Amino acid sequence: MVMLHTLVAIIYEGVFMLKNRVLQVLQSGSQFTPAQLARLTNSSENSIRPRISELRSEGHAIYTNTTKNGRSSYRLGKPSRAMVAAAYKQSGSEAFLA
Repeated sequence: MVMLHTLVAIIYEGVFMLKNRVLQVLQSGSQFTPAQLARLTNSSENSIRPRISELRSEGHAIYTNTTKNGRSSYRLGKPSRAMVAAAYKQSGSEAFLA
């Protein structure tokens, strides 16, 4: 049982570290495809999308754009007034409590 608990802790730490690396790359201000983010963070493309979702759920304004060849790309931005209004309409002031 102790080994399982240790393994779960190691996996959680790895996911946490990957999420932080993805955020650091996005904070450069550029736009990145999932493949580029995977390459820059030494991970797989399949592990990027869940980390983007986690970062969004933490309040990071990560936008998905479509590249010229039709692929998705991500960039970190500032939420627009429309996004803030939509969050307020959906959740009220609860959306802005830390």
